[in-house]
Amino acid sequence: MEGLLASLDQELGRPYAEQVAMNYVSAISRADWAGVRDYDRVLLGKVIADRTQVETIESSEQLEQRQQAFAEALAALAGISNEKNS
Repeated sequence: MEGLLASLDQELGRPYAEQVAMNYVSAISRADWAGVRDYDRVLLGKVIADRTQVETIESSEQLEQRQQAFAEALAALAGISNEKNS
């Protein structure tokens, strides 16, 4: 994929992402609303995909707190009293 993008950059004389942005602006200026909608979907999908790939690192204490909060939320949803075992 990286090789393909590099080839596109070279052939276009600019970064491919810049060309995509220019095409999007062009679709807007032409009032090509179907094209704009397609760009919106693709760009939004990319943003969401990038945001979900963010790695988080937690301490064991933070993880335990999150697990407890999740267990309490599940218990509340199920109407069950949740008591932590010692």
